[in-house]
Amino acid sequence: MKRSSSAVLSLSAAVALLGVGAPADATTAVLLSREELVHRSATIARVTVGPSYTTESDDGRSIVTRTELTVTQPLKGAEADKGGTKVMLLEQIGGTYNGKTQRVLGDAKLSPGEDALVFLRPGDKGRWHFTALSLSVYHVDTKGLARRSLEGLHLVRPSGGALVPIKVPAEEVEPIESLMTDVVRIAGAK
Repeated sequence: MKRSSSAVLSLSAAVALLGVGAPADATTAVLLSREELVHRSATIARVTVGPSYTTESDDGRSIVTRTELTVTQPLKGAEADKGGTKVMLLEQIGGTYNGKTQRVLGDAKLSPGEDALVFLRPGDKGRWHFTALSLSVYHVDTKGLARRSLEGLHLVRPSGGALVPIKVPAEEVEPIESLMTDVVRIAGAK
């Protein structure tokens, strides 16, 4: 699985460097600032979540769920085609296929019809992946407020050459327009 080997390696290294096990019901990840998340993402866009389907990965080694994302407002990369709306195909490890279930704790969950702001990196065959699991998705409610759900993540931060566990911070709810303005500002700052 070439496309996700660096992510798996990073997570494995984080757990090994900690010297302590993460809770059994969590995935260890480095907490990224908004600036880091923006700079590590090739594409950032407000999207409407479309249909999804579950299948085997191209190499047959894992189960994947592929979800259509319709870009409603591109913020970085993923410029809408001149001819109209751009649809991107998101690929996530996990799902149920042929009676088998796989899942990655701490990965974002999307629902058809949902409004979301997503941070993505390119994968194989024109597919896209979240930059940093559930850290990569702001869910937008009907009042226009954005929030992330970090359930299933055990977060760490670098400190003096080691990775130190941190308490999952309380996620601020913020207006989507304010969030998008901040993302565009950061993306333009290079």
